[in-house]
Amino acid sequence: SASTSYKHHNNRDQAQRQFNNMSIQERGKFERETKSVYGGVDYTKENRPKLTGESRLNSPQATMAVITIVLAIEGDSTKIPTIRSIADVEHALSQIASDSKVDNCLQSAEILWTPEERTDTLTARDIVADYPGLRTV
Repeated sequence: SASTSYKHHNNRDQAQRQFNNMSIQERGKFERETKSVYGGVDYTKENRPKLTGESRLNSPQATMAVITIVLAIEGDSTKIPTIRSIADVEHALSQIASDSKVDNCLQSAEILWTPEERTDTLTARDIVADYPGLRTV
């Protein structure tokens, strides 16, 4: 499944506020955050028990995942089309990659994914409730 949206701003402060709002909105869909990496530094707190042996075999396995990419790119040429197929996803990611490399125009980026932990699960019901805009590709 996939979904896209974009918004253009003439004011950099407005754009940064929109980026922050979107990031907070997407993070609000998570029950908890277990990974935290910023600037290449892992700030994850390792207070969870490690799974070994039989506990690893008996723990639930995630069968679905949602990856969200929130970007602030300077300029007005990045217009991601509606996603209808895997080829559209590939095209959109290629366009983002090429547009973000022009003159250091990538201002902010967040990549969020759920579930983060091996023992966490995400059901189809969770996805429909939290990501109603996703469409099957």
